[in-house]
Amino acid sequence: YQRRVRGGINAEYGVLIVVAGGKGPRPTNAMTRITKTCNDKYHSFENHTKPIDDTSCTDKVESISVDDATLIGNNIIFYVVLPTDLFPQITMSPWFQWMIALMQIRPRQDPRVPLSSSEPVITFKAAIFGRSGPKDIWRPVHTVLPEDVHSRRINCGIDDEYEITECSDVSLFELGSVYYAQYLINIQLPERNGFNRDIPRLDGIDITEIHQNGGFTKVWVAQKSVLFPVLLSATLLFSRQVRLCDSLPLLITRVIQALGVVNVIYNVPLEYISLFADIPQLRVWYDCCTGMFYAATAVLWLLFVGEHRMDLDQRNKFSNYWKEITAISICCFIMFLFDIIERGLQIADPFHSIWSTPSGEYTARALLVVSAVCASFYFLVLLYLMVRAVLSMSRKRASLVNVGRVRQMYYEGLITRFKVMVYGTVVCGLLTVVMFILINVKRCTTSGEGEDQLQIGSGFLVGMAGLWNLYVLNVLFLYAPTKASTGTEDEYQTIEMTDVNVAKTPDALRVLTKPATD
Repeated sequence: YQRRVRGGINAEYGVLIVVAGGKGPRPTNAMTRITKTCNDKYHSFENHTKPIDDTSCTDKVESISVDDATLIGNNIIFYVVLPTDLFPQITMSPWFQWMIALMQIRPRQDPRVPLSSSEPVITFKAAIFGRSGPKDIWRPVHTVLPEDVHSRRINCGIDDEYEITECSDVSLFELGSVYYAQYLINIQLPERNGFNRDIPRLDGIDITEIHQNGGFTKVWVAQKSVLFPVLLSATLLFSRQVRLCDSLPLLITRVIQALGVVNVIYNVPLEYISLFADIPQLRVWYDCCTGMFYAATAVLWLLFVGEHRMDLDQRNKFSNYWKEITAISICCFIMFLFDIIERGLQIADPFHSIWSTPSGEYTARALLVVSAVCASFYFLVLLYLMVRAVLSMSRKRASLVNVGRVRQMYYEGLITRFKVMVYGTVVCGLLTVVMFILINVKRCTTSGEGEDQLQIGSGFLVGMAGLWNLYVLNVLFLYAPTKASTGTEDEYQTIEMTDVNVAKTPDALRVLTKPATD
């Protein structure tokens, strides 16, 4: 029965990965919009409550003149409507889940304002408004205080004649949900208090908007909707088997049970709630669920190898792994700290960015690099321990040459099933570490210091989620406690072990002695 169930799971995920990789939509979409300019002579933007758009702007500026002093600095408001104000039928969708905006200034050559640095600091005041349709009124997306001022370092290219060629993109804001159909962005570059003295004159500002593809979100949510009841049922059945055991559960059994619970939480399709409510906190929640899954999986793999080694005398104790678990906890805490500093604060202030200052950028890069190095080192240690465990199993198999045929088949079956789990763990662990590193690299490339050069395909993302869930389901089925694995008599334990030292057999390996028909 279990073989048929696992076979169906494998076939289902094979079809899912092929469909997602071959015909699935791209994970993200991007579009660039050119801002319009308004001469805010009455300083309506100062209190951040009155939006500036085509309707409210009384003095539109077609071209910024260098010689017109009234159009420089505090009077100029750059505004843009996302996705567009030309075609009302083109709107944003809650299926987009999140939205990132990058800002690129278009410099105008002006000999009166020389560029003092190749990385000047641009200071701006900005506000975001949203509405449900073209006929609706603009509503503030977040609370903005008059003293809120943000800054970004821009990297401008300078040719041989010390003229500015172009400036790189910088991060503008990040929203954790896309609740409204249209968004209005207002940007002001103040010149008072010494702000923006070292940046060039502008022809305008380009806004690049990046969001998750709605089609990809539907595929992702559909997968979670199918997997959630399956994983919930498997976890409940596993917990029921644990409660029915007369003896205390093994350490690896408790960890597998915790992994099942974490995976169920990870697959709860909360995206449906974001379709009807503006909840930017969900993105931080997704990151925390992913971090909990990383931690639970890392601990399981560590215990899986440690509890199956034949050369250990003490097992079934958490204290045996306190060094490794401490390292895993530190790595997970680093990623949690980075997420709270970045996306946690963006819930209240979408324009907040840890990359906006040199110290913040160095801290962010250090956190991401340390976590990636820790993940790589963990995988190497895990691979080393797995090699030792497999070699230990091979030596055990070599000692079975002179025993009876029944006992030999019995132990060879255990060793074969263990090796299959080892190979599956190596593949899943390697791909998980690769995905973890790629996500960290992508966070660095989308920090606002250039275009995003790293694109992760939908097939890889959906396939990795499918691989995680497939692995957890197989572990839940394979390690579910039964009478054969809890010390009671059955057909496997009536075998007389005279030539094999049963006392040296790991407790975790005995779990694999259950019949395949359970």
